[in-house]
Order: sequence, then structure tokens, then C-alpha cells
Amino acid sequence: MDAARAAINLVPELANVLLLRSWTGIEGRMSDGLPVVGPSDRIAGLFHAFGFSGHGFQLGPAVGAVLAELCLDGSSPTSLKGLSISRFAQCETTGGADRSADHS
Repeated sequence: MDAARAAINLVPELANVLLLRSWTGIEGRMSDGLPVVGPSDRIAGLFHAFGFSGHGFQLGPAVGAVLAELCLDGSSPTSLKGLSISRFAQCETTGGADRSADHS
């Protein structure tokens, strides 16, 4: 509860807020340290945006804008090279990631 007391000290109005639940989990981090952003290789119309390892709060607005472009326009002027989920396809078949093609 130290965190709650600290928050109330910063924002006194929080003293009257009813906290129903909270959740804490491990950081979502990909093995190569880069997030996955872009369309699914398997399901049409599904777009990925995960694995930001705590940087999602900072990158969220920009990633949201890019995902909106992808969903609405079918493309984005922002390069997603190197962020595709397909970069891990080699891991499944060979046991090691082939990142050379996606990161050049």
C-alpha cells in the first residue's frame, strides 16, 4: 500500500477512488528485444502490437496511429521493416531466428 499512499500524496483526489482490482505481470519482451507490429501472417484483418518491454506507454500513440492507418488504409508510410511476426518463423523450423532479411 506504499504506492497507493504515495499516489494520494501526489493527487489527493485519489483518496476517494474505489480500487476494484489491479494486475501486475512480467514485461512483454521478445527474444530479439524488438516489438512485433503489423499484420498477422495467419489471420486476415488481425494486426499485432506487442512485446514493447515497458516502452509501450511511450510508443503507444505512434503505434496506434500506424495501426489505424493499416486498418483503415491498408498501408502506412511508416516503415515496419524488422517488426513483423514473421521474423520468428525460422525459429519454428530451424531452432534459430533468421533476422538478416528483416533487419537489413
